[in-house]
Amino acid sequence: MGFLDKFKKTKEKSTDSENREAEQEEMREEQHELDLKENYESDENYEESKD
Repeated sequence: MGFLDKFKKTKEKSTDSENREAEQEEMREEQHELDLKENYESDENYEESKD
């Protein structure tokens, strides 16, 4: 819910293109975190399977 609140505040004081840019940046950051988590988990699984 925090992201939506942030987005609403941003929307009040910026243009549509700025909003889209901010939203895309937020999505990129979230995707990056997911990728890191997946890589970490697959590394852990690989380490366990070597044993």
